[in-house]
Amino acid sequence: MKIGFILFNSPEKSETFLTSKINNLIESGYNVVMFANQKNNFSLCKVIPHPIVSQNFVLQIFKIIVSNIILFIKRPRIFINFLNLEKKDNISFRDRWKNLYLNNHILSHDLDWIYFGFATTAIRRENVSKSINAKMGLSIRGYDIYVYPLKDKDCYKRLWLKIDKLHSISNHLLKSAEQYGLDDRTRRSVIRPSIDINYFINKKKISKLKINRKKIQFLTIARLHWVKGLEYTLQALTILKQKKLNFSYTIIGGGHEYERLIYAAHQMDLNENVSFIGSQTHNIIKDYLQESDIYLQYSIQEGFCNAVLEAQAMGLLSIVSDANGLTENIRHNYTGWVVPRMEPELLANRIEKVLSIPDETLMQIRHNAITRINREFSLSKQKEKFFEFYNK
Repeated sequence: MKIGFILFNSPEKSETFLTSKINNLIESGYNVVMFANQKNNFSLCKVIPHPIVSQNFVLQIFKIIVSNIILFIKRPRIFINFLNLEKKDNISFRDRWKNLYLNNHILSHDLDWIYFGFATTAIRRENVSKSINAKMGLSIRGYDIYVYPLKDKDCYKRLWLKIDKLHSISNHLLKSAEQYGLDDRTRRSVIRPSIDINYFINKKKISKLKINRKKIQFLTIARLHWVKGLEYTLQALTILKQKKLNFSYTIIGGGHEYERLIYAAHQMDLNENVSFIGSQTHNIIKDYLQESDIYLQYSIQEGFCNAVLEAQAMGLLSIVSDANGLTENIRHNYTGWVVPRMEPELLANRIEKVLSIPDETLMQIRHNAITRINREFSLSKQKEKFFEFYNK
């Protein structure tokens, strides 16, 4: 079976939720070819770049004409199929030819499945699968449903009608997609993210994991974006600092909000407590997980969050917001704690309560988290479920 994997860009090393999925497909015997812009040294499978759109109007028209003529000569039936399907969907004459050019590289291949890694990657590609008689699979993630439709609530109206099977990383995400028009009769599977449970193992025995109450080490791994709620986290820590709590807070991840968050930390008098250390390798991230006491993920919107899984696997005490998939990631009072989002006082109160819990009780929370991660979120578990996704 040959699967075309569609992304905007080839995965970064940090995007383990994508690289592990591709690895699993290849190990299961599938022939995987990726259609994406090559942004790094990704080498798990063949990568075919998306067509380049020229800023020069005349040059772009020439490229459209040439590439479409080549496609017509090589695959006339598919060429006609695509244009007819676009016309049936009432796509304008001009946009039909634009879309043909943008999808020329995919239409040139024989594929059994076309799998879109994000819903947004399928926009303007809704008719590609049917044109080449391939099945269409799609994953929906946090940004796809919680952010992108805010610009246009009907952005997936055509897409929902074309899907053969849908993958969601959480039940909450699936219900939210239905609010934007997803038919409840569409075949779907909830396959939650997975992590390498053999890698994310704490060097210390669980009985030796105790909070350093002299100076608490907080950690968050997130891109610096408003949906991650980092400013609310800083506000909560400001409250705790005013109560004389001694702590350090490390934020791993880059993003365009860096300067604003640096300024916010300064305004809240947290310069000596907060460290922004940018994006890091897996080894360095694991080192920080090893040395931290409490993991914080106080997001405003969140699909699921692999970093929270990794923190639990390492035995960290995890406190998260009630944003979407996080409520399925953490079981409140059993594997960690869930706090209403955008309420820094409630987050500060929860941290205080956790710090007041005896180490013996916290050890049980850690044990529950590690056991659940190992049982439900392993790469092998995800591999089994995706095999079923493509074969049932």
